Amino acid sequence: MLKILSPQSIAVIGASRNPKKVGHVVFKNLKESKIKTYPVNPNAKRLLGVKCYQSITELKDKVQVAIIAIPAKFVPKVIEECGACGVKEVIIISAGFKEAGNEKLEQELKNKAKKFGIKMLGPNVLGVIKPGEFNASFFKEKLIKGGISFISQSGALGVAVLDWATSKNIGFRYFISVGNMADINFSELIEELSNDPETKVIALYVESLNDGKAFMEAVKNAGKPVLVLKAGKSEEGGRAASSHTGSLAGGYKIYEAAFKQCGAISVSSFNELIKTAELINRFGKIKKKVLIISNAGGPGILITDACVKNELKIPRLPLRVKKKLDKELPKAWSRNNPIDVLGDALAERYKKVFNVIEKDDFYDCVIVLLTPQAMTEVKKTAKAVIEFSRRTKKPVIPCFLGGKKVKEAFELFKKAGIFAFDEIDEVAEALGKAVKA
Repeated sequence: MLKILSPQSIAVIGASRNPKKVGHVVFKNLKESKIKTYPVNPNAKRLLGVKCYQSITELKDKVQVAIIAIPAKFVPKVIEECGACGVKEVIIISAGFKEAGNEKLEQELKNKAKKFGIKMLGPNVLGVIKPGEFNASFFKEKLIKGGISFISQSGALGVAVLDWATSKNIGFRYFISVGNMADINFSELIEELSNDPETKVIALYVESLNDGKAFMEAVKNAGKPVLVLKAGKSEEGGRAASSHTGSLAGGYKIYEAAFKQCGAISVSSFNELIKTAELINRFGKIKKKVLIISNAGGPGILITDACVKNELKIPRLPLRVKKKLDKELPKAWSRNNPIDVLGDALAERYKKVFNVIEKDDFYDCVIVLLTPQAMTEVKKTAKAVIEFSRRTKKPVIPCFLGGKKVKEAFELFKKAGIFAFDEIDEVAEALGKAVKA
């Protein structure tokens, strides 16, 4: 495995005493891990209580990975120094290369790395994070450990996604920022993560590919789902993507065909990317037949339409199930899927439905829909959903609509480790994509 994914020793070149500098944040993050970390700064003797080194050359044969956070023009020389003292892999956080129109400097960087046999992530990256083990980036917050490995071509978008996902209780196996991909690229990382048993799903934010054939081959051989959010679908967006990382973006139709051919699952937003990834992470392979339980007719119809649009199946209720539910529910219940428990349903009515369907096999997963009406026991119903999800082996996906009135429910779901949605279209889209994995 690449040492950037499992380092035992790291040097931070450009470790700064200034808390506002990237090098300071990176070193501080790493200092909190169990990895031996050396700060390199010719203008400081100590940093955060740790001895500073004047140059990477003072650490000959002591360091596996160097993180470089210095002005771009000095990076090629530092690559030479890394090569001279046995460093075989580097993460280049520094920007100011091809993405800034400085192709000559980036080429020099590549030539130096090749000369010394150095594997290079970047330049222009946020870094690498393995939650629970190390944070070799300038992202300051702690991530939850999970089964999603997320690779992003944009560091800034990566930060936004990580921050949002953490608030939703979504965990990660790895976060990797690839930047300009002067060396290590998507295909190489997909191959690495394919062999990692704790990575359950690979999620990608892609602006451009520098080797489409290798990418397709890597996805085909991944042995696990690969989700892709491709930026630059429009002509204008394509131009913006080209200028961001300095790579040719290419027409989206070409990418779309390539993704389809190699089995990558294309999504349309970062919200859908991570939520789909989390469904796969939690439930593995999900099948198509969806049972919907709702306390509102209109939202039940909307979610049915959304599921069908996303190629999910809404099976009819078997007669045996209808007969059982007839004994438990008011006469006005829908007698179909969605099971409409009516607007005056208390938590107990949801429980009765759960008890009837629990051991049946006419469906593959359950969406429990709730709108906070006058009689609705939001908190008690959420607890009933949690209890049901623990009893059944099938995926149970809550979708509670509203704002303040359902806030407590989401807090309960988060505490219980239940992944919940708050929008009809989102749950149908994510589930539809997860089924294709």
